[in-house]
This record gives sequence, structure tokens and C-alpha cells, in this order.
Amino acid sequence: MKKIILTTIIVILTTVISAHEYILLAESFFLERGQTLELHLFVADGFNVEAERVYQKSMTKGFILFTEDGQKDLKKSSEQGDIPILEMKVDFEGLGLITMERNYAQISLPTDRFKSYVKGDNIENVVVDESKPEQKEKYLRFIKTLVQSNPKKGDDLYSKKVGHQFEIVLLQNPYELTSEDWISAQVFFNGRPLANKAITARNRTGNEPATYQYSRTDQDGVCSFKLERGGEWFIHATHMIPNSEGDTDWISFWTSYSFGMK
Repeated sequence: MKKIILTTIIVILTTVISAHEYILLAESFFLERGQTLELHLFVADGFNVEAERVYQKSMTKGFILFTEDGQKDLKKSSEQGDIPILEMKVDFEGLGLITMERNYAQISLPTDRFKSYVKGDNIENVVVDESKPEQKEKYLRFIKTLVQSNPKKGDDLYSKKVGHQFEIVLLQNPYELTSEDWISAQVFFNGRPLANKAITARNRTGNEPATYQYSRTDQDGVCSFKLERGGEWFIHATHMIPNSEGDTDWISFWTSYSFGMK
């Protein structure tokens, strides 16, 4: 049964947590046909979950499940206020790539706080006008997660490029890797590889402390991380540019890609 809770708390916290990562996490990344896929949308600072989002129709520009059989519009499967944001019976074999694109949101921060947030999120090459008392920013989020239903050889959905403005594409199937293997990802902005970009990978498993790694993309937008242990993983990055439209000072783009490991 879907629960409709947390709405009031989320509204209250919006101005505090709006600059943190959004992550799609499945209750289980490893499924079988006929089981229920339960998907949660979390707002987090790394793996420190600060709130769980309800499904928001007005903020959801795209919500799609890709399988070997094609794609399914998940906006038709969820209703306003649903938490978790998706519950559905698994009707596919192999990998399932779920993507979400959210509409613009906007914040305003005092300039000193804005500078701290930019530094903390590894947003580089941003020159802040310190004569302004505040910085206005609008942002877009592009979120992916990969689940597996009954493994299939040769499944390459993990590497599907879906056309997000800011997008992470995995170059290996994480479900064919084991601990101590390396995984590479390619990062795109406006359809082109984004070079010299700081990217973060995070992991948590059981009650052990969460870990993180940094990498930097090469000229082809490729970065790599060592999968040191199993559990939940997500790769994420933030990119920011001045806003030429003038309604805010900045536009930022947030991307994350989550998956599990046994």
C-alpha cells in the first residue's frame, strides 16, 4: 500500500535541503518477474538522507522505465503525494533503467553561503560577484537508477544515453562486476562529453560508515571508481553556468546514477 506522508515536513525543509543530491533508491535492486519494485526518491547530503520526497506531478518532467522491450511512462503509474514514488510489479527480464527529469526550481542564498555551497559541491570555474548580497539560482535535476530482474547476458541498458541535459552513462554493467573491480562512467553536458569535471561516487552497506571517492573526467568525459565493496552506490555531479536569461544569476544542473552490488 502506498503511503501519503511527510508532505508538511518536506515543504518546511525545502529551503534548507534544496541544494543537495536527489537519489533514486530501490528497496531492492535485485528482483524477479512478479515481485514488486519499490522506488524511493531521497534528498541527501551524500548518503545522509535528510528527507524522502513524495511524487510531485508538477515537478516531474519525465519519469521513464527502459527495458529490453522498450520504454514505459511511469508518470501514469504514480499519483500526486505517493510515497514511495513508485510501486509496480516487475514484468521484464534483465536490466531496468529508470530515469527522472525534474522541472526547474529556484533558490536564493546570501553570497557567503552560496560560495560555501559551491566549494563544498566541487563546482569549479564559477566566479561569484561578491558585491551582491545574495545569489539567485535555478536548477534542474536528472536522476537515474539501474535495477536487475533475472540476469541476462549481453544486456547493455546500463550504457543507454537518454538525452538528459546533464547525464552520467555507465561504461560497464555493475551487475557483472564484483568488489575490487573498477567501473567507468562518461559524463555529458548538452550532449557532449564534459572534460575536467570533478565527479563523486558514494557507497553505503549495512551499518558500516558510508564512503566516497573523487575522480576527474578526461578529455572524453570519462572517469573511473573502484568498487571497494558491495551495497548501494551512486555517482553524482553538479555543473553550474551563469544564466544569460537574467531571471537568476546562475543555472545549475544535478545528475546522479544509482545501482546496487551484492
